[in-house]
Amino acid sequence: MSKQADIIRELQDRVNATEAICQDLLSHLYNSEAQGRIKFDDYRIKYTQEAIGRREAEAKAKQVQDNFNTAKADFRDMAEANFWTLVFLSEKQRQEKLDDIWCTITSGLALPEDAKRPQHTVPELTVDQLINRRAELLESINKANATQYNDTIEHCNQSKADFALSMERERDKQVAEINRKDGLSESERQRQVSEVEAYFEREIKKHLLEMNRQISSAEVGLKRLDDHKAELAKVEQALAKQLTH
Repeated sequence: MSKQADIIRELQDRVNATEAICQDLLSHLYNSEAQGRIKFDDYRIKYTQEAIGRREAEAKAKQVQDNFNTAKADFRDMAEANFWTLVFLSEKQRQEKLDDIWCTITSGLALPEDAKRPQHTVPELTVDQLINRRAELLESINKANATQYNDTIEHCNQSKADFALSMERERDKQVAEINRKDGLSESERQRQVSEVEAYFEREIKKHLLEMNRQISSAEVGLKRLDDHKAELAKVEQALAKQLTH
């Protein structure tokens, strides 16, 4: 108990000394002992644990509200960007799609406990909108070249196999030449072999990545073409329905 009392007394002495130093510095800064004392008391009130906790809670609440406001704005923008997807869905499917968009946007965000997905209304299609969208889709479809996309995929798949086989043969040839060299220590021979093998491994991997990139790009093009064709059918159906009423 005596040791604990000594520690408490030592801490209190340090606190007293710190307070005295702060007051002296503030008095010097403001050229007034009274002003220094007032400023010191302001700091002491401002930096109590209760005050710090309150400020932290306020900052957290503000951040949460800012997150919510940003999420609502992003949701509105993304929902509008998905207009031509949403407009042809049933009401149930539309709400599910909007839920997915909201979940994607808010994933990992701290939000108010009562935060709900904003309502979003998809306006009815007009004839002008359908005509313009039909023109956009036809232009995109006409510009796309499905044959080229398929040829690219076929070529790249074949190139991956051919290139790897060719490089592996060249690698084995160079390794064999190293192994036939005279006057090399075993460590030097192994070093040269390792360098050759690492080089060809890098080249094969680099080529593989490039071919996969081109394949992925072509597949995206084909998917977009299919999506636009499917949407065009819906647009033409909706346009015909509107024009016959």
